[in-house]
Amino acid sequence: MSGEGRAAVTEGSGEIVEDRRGWRLVLVGTLVSSIGSGLTLPFLVVYLHSIRHMSLPLAGLVVAASGIAGLATGAIGGSLADRLGVGRLLFGGLLISGVATVALADVRTPVFAAVVVALIGVGESVIWPTLNALVASQLASPNRPRAYALRFGVLNGGLGLGALIAGSVVSLHRPVSFEVIYVVDGLTTIAFAVIVGIGLRHRPGFRTHPEVSDKRAMTGEGYRVVLRDRRFLAWLVASALFVFFGYAMLDGGWAAYATVIVHASPRIVGIGFAVNTGVIVVSQLGVAHLTRRWRRSRMLLGVGVLWSLGWLMAGLADIHGLVHLEVDVLLALSLGIFGLGETLLSPVAGALPNDLAPEHLRARYNALGSTVWSLGTIAGPPIAGLLLASSFPLSWIGLVVIGSAAAGFVGLNLGRLLPPAIDRPLAPDRDGQANN
Repeated sequence: MSGEGRAAVTEGSGEIVEDRRGWRLVLVGTLVSSIGSGLTLPFLVVYLHSIRHMSLPLAGLVVAASGIAGLATGAIGGSLADRLGVGRLLFGGLLISGVATVALADVRTPVFAAVVVALIGVGESVIWPTLNALVASQLASPNRPRAYALRFGVLNGGLGLGALIAGSVVSLHRPVSFEVIYVVDGLTTIAFAVIVGIGLRHRPGFRTHPEVSDKRAMTGEGYRVVLRDRRFLAWLVASALFVFFGYAMLDGGWAAYATVIVHASPRIVGIGFAVNTGVIVVSQLGVAHLTRRWRRSRMLLGVGVLWSLGWLMAGLADIHGLVHLEVDVLLALSLGIFGLGETLLSPVAGALPNDLAPEHLRARYNALGSTVWSLGTIAGPPIAGLLLASSFPLSWIGLVVIGSAAAGFVGLNLGRLLPPAIDRPLAPDRDGQANN
């Protein structure tokens, strides 16, 4: 096989063809859609509570509809992607998510909002695992950790730019400003779908290779094989904890805590997320290079420690007697520290499932990882809403500080199960060469 942007490399016992041009198109699509996502990422709970006048617990339940829908459809999407091709499923997921996000601008009732958010969850339950699997189809195993780190950096660069724009134009006194950012977010997601549908339709991974389909048909392998992989199940447990005490609380609680409890302005919310993504963009590739020889289990411990520290900084912002500048600095610092933890997590979360997965079950492995994400987003926002609406809202801070530390220790113990070549994939051998 030959073609523009493709290079043959040796992996294992055979030769695979890397598709660099397809990989670059993925980066372009990621950048476009992430700018739109950055416009809305911090604001869903704030939008539902302050603009559509839902209580914090109710807004948390509406946001949880995304996770419920993703949980119901994620495994199905993985099975379909293994059969039809991850690119095809990615195209469909992006379309569903984009159209639903546009519709979110016009929600007026909790029921309509829950339906629209659920459709977004359906799309996202397909998008993230198929994107990870698509990258694995385009690049050889030694090049994947850096590729996932680079895509994560591009993603967060777009998110940061979008958050800065949102922070300067969104106002609680102008509901139309929220409606505009949701429309733009949806259109950028649809633009990514167009890039995938047109630019990647003839690239590796868009359709399932006939040899892979034949192998799956002969073996009859499916999710039962995946669920017998004790190493992967252990990773799913660790991943669930990181999602619940990290990302689910970041998306479902931090902005509400900052605006409702600490009384910061939406502008500070935008700045805080811009700081978060700026830290990721600046440090991601450097950290990824430094950690290529680190044990993945120890990197996960570092994530837990950094996230606990970041949540603690947010808690300090509610101390009485602080001036506005000090509060703003603490809130921005909390997300900056959180972002540094994300740079340690992203190379592991992207590469580990694909290193454990056989080629013909790759989409299923990634789909179960996405299902875990859905579980976290089901439980996280409602619990955050209940705690923040309670008589002691700082109990939410205590929960996420302790929970993030616990997630880090679970990640460290993962090293007891992972083969050395996977826990430390680029460890030098006796001659000083990488083991793969």
